[in-house]
Amino acid sequence: MSVSASTRTWRYLLLVTFILVPIANYLPVVLDISQDRFTDDVSTRVDAAGYGFSIWGVIFTGMLVFSVLQLRVDRETVALRRAYRFLTVAGLASIAFVPISIVGDQLWGFVDLLWHLMALIGAHLALRAHVREVGRPRYGWTYFAPSMYLGWISAATVISTALALDQLGVSFAPQTAIYIATALVVVLIALGTYLGLRGDGIYALTVAWALVAVAVEQRDATLIFWAGIAGAIGLVGLAVFGIAGRRKFFYAT
Repeated sequence: MSVSASTRTWRYLLLVTFILVPIANYLPVVLDISQDRFTDDVSTRVDAAGYGFSIWGVIFTGMLVFSVLQLRVDRETVALRRAYRFLTVAGLASIAFVPISIVGDQLWGFVDLLWHLMALIGAHLALRAHVREVGRPRYGWTYFAPSMYLGWISAATVISTALALDQLGVSFAPQTAIYIATALVVVLIALGTYLGLRGDGIYALTVAWALVAVAVEQRDATLIFWAGIAGAIGLVGLAVFGIAGRRKFFYAT
């Protein structure tokens, strides 16, 4: 089945975008240009351990694989084309984040992550609509990348919110900051559980990864640490039940 010229155009735009995304993000590293990366300049109670950010390599690789294999898909829907548009917009946000991270402006970083988040929510909804229409899609396993992208951006937006508030001069008493951070951790657990129960174990596992990174970094705050660890264990358990066949693990496979 042939696809429309519009769909082919968006597939190539998506591919070009996710070729440029890793180039833009890793070029400063190659050139030894310092990047802020959310946590280098100030400390907040939702900071994550540095190892957590290594997930970007998996996300960028996954999105490149997704983009390449979409060129071979011979079936299209309006929803799938809409997903291409949203994912392209998200990729542009990842490129735009590079100069923001170099400058270290947390307010613009927050705006950029909201840009990511809105685009990725739109892509997630569109991909699920496509799957409902066509059943199991070709190369459905590659849909893990948009889900992982959304999961990590959900967590990163929480971190960025705290950093933006700090830049605005908003501060809280130490114990209050711990309570607020714990509440944000609970929000992430709720999001991971919600989508995990609705066939997106990849999103749940990504949020679990972020929760462990936050818990490790905040191990001096008992409440945050145990909330993060408990939430991560619960989300991993939810995913294991899906893998074991007790419920749908991933909606696209």
